[in-house]
Amino acid sequence: MLNLKAASDRDDGPDLTPLIDVVFILLIFFILAASFAVRGIDLDLPPAHSGQPLSGRVTEIRLLTDGSFLCDGVPVARSDIRVKIQGIVRDFKRRPGQLVLKAAPGAPVEALIFIVDEVRMQGGEKMLIATAAPEEAAQ
Repeated sequence: MLNLKAASDRDDGPDLTPLIDVVFILLIFFILAASFAVRGIDLDLPPAHSGQPLSGRVTEIRLLTDGSFLCDGVPVARSDIRVKIQGIVRDFKRRPGQLVLKAAPGAPVEALIFIVDEVRMQGGEKMLIATAAPEEAAQ
């Protein structure tokens, strides 16, 4: 059979429509994933006059009023906190950073002592405790 189409009319290039579809689907996925990743819990921190702002890389552990823990916004079971802190301390030895404990004012003291003890046992040299500025606490 003869090909009656002119050579310039042929479309030999790849079809980019599926590639564009995939790119748009990935874009939508990452936009939705980013919106779910931004979660936080506002805590009323106790006031302190000697508090200073932090800069640099910060990893935060939150202690809630019921004694549960959040590490960078992700809930961590009490039985898993040791493994999580080991990973944080190991990572800080490669890339220095600061470990900050944000405890709600009504949090149990026992849980506070537990987390401080775990950080010390895993080789954490320094853990900062977050506070609110005195003028913020008055409001």
